[in-house]
Amino acid sequence: MTNDHNRRKMKWLAFVVIVGMCSTTLIAQQQPLHTMFMYNKLLINPAYAGYHPNVCATAIVREQWIGFNGAPKTQSLSINAPLASQRIGLGLNVEHRSIGVSSSTTIDGIYDYRFPLGEGTLSLGVQASGRSLAVDYTDVQSVQDISIDPGVEAISDSKFLANVGAGIYYSTSKFYVGLSSPRLMSSDIDFEVNNLFVAKEQAHYYAMAGWALALTYKLSFVPQLLLRYTDAAPLSADLNLGLRWREDYAVGVTYRKGGDSDFSESVDLIVSAKILRGLRIGAAYDFTLSDLQRYSDGSFEVMLMYCFGEAAKPAEFINPRYF
Repeated sequence: MTNDHNRRKMKWLAFVVIVGMCSTTLIAQQQPLHTMFMYNKLLINPAYAGYHPNVCATAIVREQWIGFNGAPKTQSLSINAPLASQRIGLGLNVEHRSIGVSSSTTIDGIYDYRFPLGEGTLSLGVQASGRSLAVDYTDVQSVQDISIDPGVEAISDSKFLANVGAGIYYSTSKFYVGLSSPRLMSSDIDFEVNNLFVAKEQAHYYAMAGWALALTYKLSFVPQLLLRYTDAAPLSADLNLGLRWREDYAVGVTYRKGGDSDFSESVDLIVSAKILRGLRIGAAYDFTLSDLQRYSDGSFEVMLMYCFGEAAKPAEFINPRYF
């Protein structure tokens, strides 16, 4: 029993150290990390709202670092729709995240305007968001033994933050590219009452691109790239290489590069399928490559997308809508 208790305490201490080292991404509550970003770009780029001709809703649940007590968990729901002859897009994101003793709930309201440009459509989007942050040092599931640090009080606290974001997105039937920053304002996210330490929410910047290359009449090779950057932290990237059978089935592998030049975070497997008219399901599993693999069993994600009123697909089609 003592050995089990010691192992649990060591895992918790290791987790605290890792969280401290990664605070730019985690505790600062920067932006959601989703392996299946290509199925819900609205979470990181407000200019994506309304790109599907119908109202679409997407839900994603992510369990990160499976096996860690208090590891990051994220649940998100996005709804977006086109208006005014496809020129205006409206969107809504609702996201809940938790890690250790901290949690947050964020709501984004999104507006974009789109117009034809060349062979595609250019969109300019803005968003306003409200976020409730909370910490709970009375949570016995996350705090193993609070008595080991007399500087930590067994209390709970919360605060509210507002922010704004913007993005640009260009897409054709075979190509897309986007730039965005969902959080542009720097806000105080610290709960330390003596102001000895100041934690700030930093602006995050994203660049994304994808291309569908036809291999046969029905099979396409689809490489996609997502870059993330925030001040005082190195650039990180997801490179996804996928195969897509018409619009019905897709499988892909993502290589995720962390900030350190010698740090490879994970290799991720993604699968998705359209199982009914308008309904798509997907799943992703991240195989951890960093030192975290000694303490966790990777990360897992599931996705459910439904587009209302989607028309029946003809038996054959020439120009599928990839993006």
